[in-house]
Amino acid sequence: MKNFIIGTAGHIDHGKTELIKALTGIDTDRLKEEKERGISIELGFADLELPGGFKAGVVDVPGHEHFVKNMLAGATGFDLVLLVVAADDGVMPQTVEHLAIVDLLGVRDGVVVITKADLVDGEMVELVKEDVAEAVRGTVLEGAEVVVTSSRTGQGLDELREALLRAAGRIRERDSQGPFRLPVDRVFTLRGIGTVVTGTLWEGSVRDGDEAVIQPSGKKVRVRDVQVHGEDVGRAFAGQRVALNLPGISKEEMERGDVLTRPGYLYPTLMADAVLHLLPQSPRSLKNRARVRFHHGTSEVMARVVLLGGKEELLPGESAYVQLRMERPAVVRYGDRFILRSYSPVTTIGGGRILDSHPRKHRHHNREILDDMARREKGDPGDLVLLVLKNRGLPLSRRDILRDTELQEGVLEETLRGLLEGKKVVEAGKGNPAFFTTPEILASLQERMVELTGELHAANPLKVGVEKETLRRRLDPSMGPEVFERLLQSAVSAGRLETEAGKVRVKGKGRTLSEQERASLDELLRTIKEGGFSPPMFKELVEKLGLERNRLRDLLNILLEEGAVEQVNPEYFLATGRLEEAEEKIVDFLSRHGKLGVADLRDMLGASRKYAIPLLEHFDRRKVTRREGDYRVPYRGGSG
Repeated sequence: MKNFIIGTAGHIDHGKTELIKALTGIDTDRLKEEKERGISIELGFADLELPGGFKAGVVDVPGHEHFVKNMLAGATGFDLVLLVVAADDGVMPQTVEHLAIVDLLGVRDGVVVITKADLVDGEMVELVKEDVAEAVRGTVLEGAEVVVTSSRTGQGLDELREALLRAAGRIRERDSQGPFRLPVDRVFTLRGIGTVVTGTLWEGSVRDGDEAVIQPSGKKVRVRDVQVHGEDVGRAFAGQRVALNLPGISKEEMERGDVLTRPGYLYPTLMADAVLHLLPQSPRSLKNRARVRFHHGTSEVMARVVLLGGKEELLPGESAYVQLRMERPAVVRYGDRFILRSYSPVTTIGGGRILDSHPRKHRHHNREILDDMARREKGDPGDLVLLVLKNRGLPLSRRDILRDTELQEGVLEETLRGLLEGKKVVEAGKGNPAFFTTPEILASLQERMVELTGELHAANPLKVGVEKETLRRRLDPSMGPEVFERLLQSAVSAGRLETEAGKVRVKGKGRTLSEQERASLDELLRTIKEGGFSPPMFKELVEKLGLERNRLRDLLNILLEEGAVEQVNPEYFLATGRLEEAEEKIVDFLSRHGKLGVADLRDMLGASRKYAIPLLEHFDRRKVTRREGDYRVPYRGGSG
């Protein structure tokens, strides 16, 4: 069954609600004030089944100029529109404003309905038809079917159903794959059930038991019951009017304008890049940084419009790339439509399409951003991926690219395959998850890694190489360790870098020692070996050999890496083999005597207390011995 939303549009008192009642049998005016005043104030809802497996949700919007905000909350979910014009009144101000709104929102199809035909003669009907034809020229409804009706007599209702059926066949079915998104238009409480929200499911599908998050608050909930047109269903699909029961959250914690979605899918933003079209009938031009009312989905947020590329003013009928800076968080996505209304007096002035939901802050005079915005507006998936990779300048995972391009998962997979086959995109290293970038960015990053490695190594030629973390921070502090490892792997595979003992160096360029440094290294090793178990401690080696502390550390690290010495603690080094010798003596002594004192080890090794204590502490850490009072006992011989 194909699901879609029909919405009404038109001036106050042109018979929208009566028309829906005649078509569906449902009175969408539900408020006492609506009944008393005979006008729609809030959104009304009904359902309509058409032959051929079509089932439509119907959204009836208020026509009064004071309630255009409510009209906008419903209009953003329309798949096709019923533009209602009364035969006894013709095209009126809200007819024009509503028509402009549905056009800006990208509603693709619709039917023009002339109502109240029973109140006028045929000549008047023809005049209204001409009036309507002029009003819809240049809009989505230019050339649309026009049906003349009377809700009181039933005239034209069958013809209207047939026209709706033809329009329904032309509508592109909404995407029910992937995460769901439900802009909330009503929140209420039912006794014995709890909090219920309603809205038009824009995309995806939602089931009973699904986890969900309310944005922009970020509160997590679980869906308990799902209803479509008042009936319990196991699963609701995009294009349906949906009611969801959300246990564990109060009515006061949600409001119209919130978005219910799958966790991890959409996030609030305070900025969005967009293309903006100012209506020809806008009463005034739009100045840079003008304060406006930003309508998106079912929400209204105050915002500033920053005209990009140095533009100071947007004239009626013109278009421009803009950055919208919100006064409170909004929940938008690439490709979403929006409407702008002036701050005061409140009137619809334009609208457009979101091009980037989480952009960097742009300067007003920056002209370079205009090319990127044009590419985003064009919307070619491959170009969007390349643009995101270029702007980020680092290898990105599928998840990163999906987040920044806001493409559908299936579209991204197909796009990446094509880009990889065409060698416009490459993988940085191998592994799971994969990280992607362009060949140019990868080559540039590898070149920078080689340069930095060479510079850092030249500054410390006694080291076997550069610490990975030092290189990562110098390359890009914002780069994650996983991305860095893939880049390093790619540079090693390309034969540009090599690693040893966790250090990085330029291929073929290892440690370099001058003759004097080699002599100092030999003297250091000889001094430690000759000292037996009592070689000079670090401070004493500095004085004895006349070396700087850092240079001595470098030489000791070389001996450690070469396996010529072993470290007892940061100040005490022994020739390799001495620790094994000491351990054998200690184990043998303990097997015969059961416990060992500092004096025993001192006499056994011919080393003073100064050396015996750090040696015993070393073997405690190694779990060869365990301290009990003033003695050591075998580690496995006690409770510790």
